[in-house]
Amino acid sequence: MSQRPTRADVAKQAGVSKTTVTYVLGNRFDIAIPESTRQRVQDVIRELGYKPHAAAQALSSGRTNTVTIAFPIRILTHYTHVLQAIERQTNANGYHMVATTIGHADIENVEPDLNALMASLSDGIILVDMPAAFQPYIDKALTTEKPIVSIGVFTVPGTDSVAVNLEQGAADAISHLLDAQPKRLAFFGPGVHDEEQVLETFAAQGQMDPRLLAYCRAMTDAGRPLEIIAGSPGSRSASMHALTAYIAERGYPDALFCWNDEMAVGAYRALREQGLRVPEDVLLVGCDGSEEGEYMNPALSTIIQPISQMCAEAWNLMRKRLNDPDAPRQSVIVRADFAARASSARGQYTQ
Repeated sequence: MSQRPTRADVAKQAGVSKTTVTYVLGNRFDIAIPESTRQRVQDVIRELGYKPHAAAQALSSGRTNTVTIAFPIRILTHYTHVLQAIERQTNANGYHMVATTIGHADIENVEPDLNALMASLSDGIILVDMPAAFQPYIDKALTTEKPIVSIGVFTVPGTDSVAVNLEQGAADAISHLLDAQPKRLAFFGPGVHDEEQVLETFAAQGQMDPRLLAYCRAMTDAGRPLEIIAGSPGSRSASMHALTAYIAERGYPDALFCWNDEMAVGAYRALREQGLRVPEDVLLVGCDGSEEGEYMNPALSTIIQPISQMCAEAWNLMRKRLNDPDAPRQSVIVRADFAARASSARGQYTQ
């Protein structure tokens, strides 16, 4: 064959349709194709030396068979597990995944990052945990031309979404800590917090992070004062130094509820360097359910986000949106559950 082989040549020699060749090339295992047929097509592809032309494929089909997943600022340890779960979904359905970040340097980068994302050749976009500060830029950048699914603790209004409900898990975590009757139970979270300002927001029923909301509710119901320590959710090192400085100034709380597992790991290091033991001196609880926490010594108590379920639901919504751009928006809620482990158990261990 003197000319470059085409998909039609592969289909003719394999005795199948061009559509079947397309499905085999795209690793579409959601389509019922006998394994013997897949093997025959792959043998003919190798025999003819056929190489699909990506640009031509995109022009003819209107799709690139890629989906972009975007994270806020940086890809934390928790998000690497989200990446893996989404990649399993895309690969099983003949798609490739591209990962990126929004606002990678500071808030000034959010708008150009979003514009570049919307202009990309991806067939769809999955937005993960986009914070409220990004919302004005998202409202300007998002269009109806590209399927968008938002997932995580924070989802984007007006999109198909899979929201993780942390409320019950957080309430269970704090109840578990209060049952141990610590003298001081502190919340270790992002930003600069003032206890009185937080109480005012809570009393006014303003919007609050579900972890902080659960903490305020439980502490208020128990008649106990709030103790809020500012750290950095995206940096173990910064969180470690923030807690070290706080302890030097105000002493140490004997129970610590952390905004995420990254901060819990930083807190663990800071406590150990101060000669404090977990859980004998300080009870420690994180949030996210990162696998790394299971291998800490002691194992980290945490609120486990159902990543596999969330990502499977997200892909289901993406698939529906790709197939029917005008379908009504859909929202799914999945629940995160608290897992008590050795880091928050004085004298006993709860699996």
